[in-house]
Amino acid sequence: MLKLYYKFNFATEPYIETENNDTNDLNDTPNNISENAHSNHTNHQQTEFNNDALKFQVLEELPQQIKDYLSNFEIREIRIIKSVLLKGKKSFNNAHDTYYRLEDVEFELVSVLKRFKAMLLQKNETVEAMQGYLMQSIKAELEEIHALNMRRQNMPKYNIFNE
Repeated sequence: MLKLYYKFNFATEPYIETENNDTNDLNDTPNNISENAHSNHTNHQQTEFNNDALKFQVLEELPQQIKDYLSNFEIREIRIIKSVLLKGKKSFNNAHDTYYRLEDVEFELVSVLKRFKAMLLQKNETVEAMQGYLMQSIKAELEEIHALNMRRQNMPKYNIFNE
C-alpha cells in the first residue's frame, strides 16, 4: 500500500496578498458595524413605543408643564411621583379647607419637581426612597402659595394706609 505524505513548510510558503485572503477578513470588520449608537432591533423600537404610550396614558390628565417635565422620568417613577403629587395636593386641600387645582399651582410644582430631581442626583437615591421628601416639598410649596394668597386677600381689609 502506497502512502502519500505531503510536507508543508509554512516558513517557506510565499504569502499571497489577495482580496480574498483570510487575514483580510479582520480588516473588513469595521465596515460591517453600524455607525449609529442606537439599536435597530424592532423589539427595541416596540419597547420604546410601548413606554411612550404608557407615559402618555399616565400623564394624560396632568397640566402641560408638569406633563412635559415628568415625561423625562421612567414610567415607574412617573406613577410614584404622580401619586405623591395628587396625595399631597389632596392632603393640603383637606387640611386647609381649600381647593387648589394642579393647574393653579403648575409652575410652582414644576419647580418643586426640578429641586426633587436635583436632590435625587445629589443623594444618589431612587424616586421610591425619596417619596417622603417629595411629599414634604409639595406641602411646603402649597403652604407658601396659600400664605401669599391669604395676604393678598386680606391686604385691603387690614391696610392702615388705605383710606
